[in-house]
This record gives sequence, structure tokens and C-alpha cells, in this order.
Amino acid sequence: MESGRLFKGAFPIIEKALDLRSMKHHLIVSNIANKDTPNYKAFDLMVEEEMAKSTDTGEAPPLKRTDDAHLSKNRSSEMSGKIGRATEAAFSLRGDGNSVDIDREMANLSENNLLYDALTQIISRKFRGLEEVIKGGT
Repeated sequence: MESGRLFKGAFPIIEKALDLRSMKHHLIVSNIANKDTPNYKAFDLMVEEEMAKSTDTGEAPPLKRTDDAHLSKNRSSEMSGKIGRATEAAFSLRGDGNSVDIDREMANLSENNLLYDALTQIISRKFRGLEEVIKGGT
């Protein structure tokens, strides 16, 4: 078996997702550091959109639903109402032109950290599985 085939599939996707989560972390920290800088505009990285660009089809990586109790892929059919995108001006309550909302940035930081930790656990389990295979399942 070629070692290249062994690391196809989930590993490159997880690697890309970890890189994007790391980049998002740096952007959020930069936003927090500039919370008092006049006219500073907050930045954000849409990790899910970037992940969709990295696939061949341009869509998010496929999810496998293994139980009827799991949420379906098409959650929009389960929800009613239309969700719109808010403008930055809607969140800016400051008169100095700075668009950093520290509460939103801290929430984004916590969410990003949780997702990064989940990805590291997933890749760690994959490596443990490989270790078990190499050791012969002992």
C-alpha cells in the first residue's frame, strides 16, 4: 500500500481546517488588540466558505448521517424564516469609527477555540487508530 493513499481522505481536510482555524484565531486576536484604535475595522475569516473552496466540487465536505436522530444536512428545511446578513454598521455603537465589538470577538474566539480543539481530537484519534494498526491491535 502506498503511504500517499493512506493519508488521503480526512487528513488533508483536517489539516486545511486546522490552518484556517489558526488564521482565524490570529485575526480575532488582532481585532481584540485593536479594540481602542480609531477607525479600525474588524476582520473575519469565513472558515466554512474557505473549506468549501478547497473541495473539488466547491461544496462543503460531505457529511455522513449514521443515525436518524442526527441532524440532517439540509437544516434549512427544518427551520422557518429567512436569515439575512447584518451590516457592520448595525453592530458599530462607537463614534470613533472602530467596528470591534469585544463581546462578539470573545464569543468568536471561544467558538473558534472549541472547533480547533475538536479538530485536534479528531486527528489525534486517527493517528491512534493508525498506531493500533501498526502494532497489530494489541
